[in-house]
Amino acid sequence: MIFEKRTERIVLAFFFIIALCIPLFLEANSFFVGKTTTILILSVFVMSLDFLVGRVGLVTLGHALFYGLGGYLFVLLTPEYEAVNFWVYAIYIMGISALVALVVGVVALRTSGIYFIMITLAISQMVYYFFFDSLEFGGDDGLFIFMKPETSIFGLSFLDLDNPAHFYYLALLAVLITLVAIKIILHSRFGRIVEASRLNPERTEALGYNIFAFRLISYIIGSTLAAYAGLLFALQYGYVNPQFLTWEMSGTALVMSILGGMGTIYGAILGTITYEGLLFIFEHMSDDWMLFMGGAIILMVLLLRKGLAGYLEKLLEK
Repeated sequence: MIFEKRTERIVLAFFFIIALCIPLFLEANSFFVGKTTTILILSVFVMSLDFLVGRVGLVTLGHALFYGLGGYLFVLLTPEYEAVNFWVYAIYIMGISALVALVVGVVALRTSGIYFIMITLAISQMVYYFFFDSLEFGGDDGLFIFMKPETSIFGLSFLDLDNPAHFYYLALLAVLITLVAIKIILHSRFGRIVEASRLNPERTEALGYNIFAFRLISYIIGSTLAAYAGLLFALQYGYVNPQFLTWEMSGTALVMSILGGMGTIYGAILGTITYEGLLFIFEHMSDDWMLFMGGAIILMVLLLRKGLAGYLEKLLEK
């Protein structure tokens, strides 16, 4: 069983039951459907980062490079006024992102710790300023998506991405696939070796495993999932700009992961919901919302040392 903890099964069951019903009860309120869709997309992004940081041991502030790349690649690869097939171009984008991650990983994984953080941050900022200063790619304004793709498979189409409810279910499907895929990887022989390399790299290498190769493959997997999340976000709002690529985006995702419970994977969903929920409340409560937001994050980190997932496990596993 890939969901071995009782808490994990209970939390995910509640989450998916409630998530499936949201568009049914909020169909008339397109704002909240759109807001929850954004939370689902961000959950995919945060899960991909949580996999790298919490399970592989690769702390990075350059993860947003691939988040932004997913959106930019879609605009650059597709005709401006033609609806392309979503699944086909999602595969193209994830494939190209995997190649970029391979190049970045080969360079960055020669280092570790703070040096890995600095290299990934530097590469991400280089790409950010490249798109920011390039008029061909829209500069600071970015690029717009005029036609959303169609989702037919063998001539059958079940989702209309211009319909907010349909797009919501596409994002929910992405959360489910990402969650299950990461859990399957972690429960495989590959995943056990990756965890061993995080806990005791010297002993793992002494057993004959190529730690560099396992970490590189893990980095490619996490980066590819981030690119898919970026593609979905760009399609939801119809544009992509350099803000997708900033280190602040990576830092925010890292905070969400910590709030949820680093390395738990499902905790990334809890962290994203909590962070975005608090952000929405404080933004509408006061002009000084950043002060309240910072205070809430500090308080939660101090009180919930293992994040929301760790706290729930402490309560429910008894």
